[in-house]
Formats: sequence, C-alpha cells, structure tokens
Amino acid sequence: MPNYCENKLTVTNSTPKLEAFLKEHGLSFEAIVKPNRPENDENGFGTIDAQVAAWGTKWDLADNEQKEAAASLLECGECNFDTAWSPPSEAIRALSELTGASFLLAFYESGCWFWGAENIEDGNIEHVGSSSGESQEEAAEFLVKYMGYDGDDANEAVGLNEDDEE
Repeated sequence: MPNYCENKLTVTNSTPKLEAFLKEHGLSFEAIVKPNRPENDENGFGTIDAQVAAWGTKWDLADNEQKEAAASLLECGECNFDTAWSPPSEAIRALSELTGASFLLAFYESGCWFWGAENIEDGNIEHVGSSSGESQEEAAEFLVKYMGYDGDDANEAVGLNEDDEE
C-alpha cells in the first residue's frame, strides 16, 4: 500500500487547448502522456517504473477523480487530489507542453515527510518551495500557504497541538 501524496493543482494561465483537453479527457495522466511500458512484464515492476518516469507517480487517477479534477479546474481554476507516493510533476509538465497552459502544483506527503511547490510552464518545472525533514512548524506554514489549510488543520496534520506551540 502506498503513502498518499496530497496535491493541489492551480491553473495560473489557461488556454483554449487546456479547456478542450480537460473536457475531452479529464485530468487523465494516461491521456496526457503514454508511458513506455514493457511488452513482457510478469511482475508489473516495469510498468510501474514506466508510469513513474512518465507521470512522476505510480498510478493514474481513477476515472471519477479525473472527471472531478477536470470539472474543478474548469470551474474554479484549481483542484485537489491524491496520488501514490509522489506528485504527478511529469504529467503536469507534459500537460503544460501539450496545451501551453501554466500551473502551480503544490504537494504534501506526510508518510515520508516531504512537501513542495512547483511552477510548471512551457514544459518546464521550477521548484518554488520544497523541503524534507524540516520542522513541524515549517510544514504547517507550507500547508497554510500552498495547500489551503487553515492554521488549526495544518497544525493537526503535522502533529502540532496547542501544548507544543509557544
């Protein structure tokens, strides 16, 4: 069972190509970029490796999640979803290249304790904030700034309680 990575994707510059893509395919990583999967893969590890290389994460979103994420991106310009182990940075990079749109992808993985934010534009990824193993306070600040948490929920998510704060 994987650790789940929370993701918040924000469209910072939309294009007609992005809107058409989302309406037709949803936020399907498979539709964005097809992994170079091996023909013979008895144990499935080659398939997983190919998907991680193509998308940045182990699995695509479920069909209903693809549709919900796309609808939210079209309506609000942002969406939240979970991925296995890591953020879908490569899929979103490829989507920006395909459609000419720009994105901010923020992610938080509590099991392995890492988080970050990336500006993704013109097929390039610029890290604007990332960390690993930093303090609980810094993680809480990140969750408020990039993930839309309120202060109490952020503190709870990173294991801070009122007795720890001074």
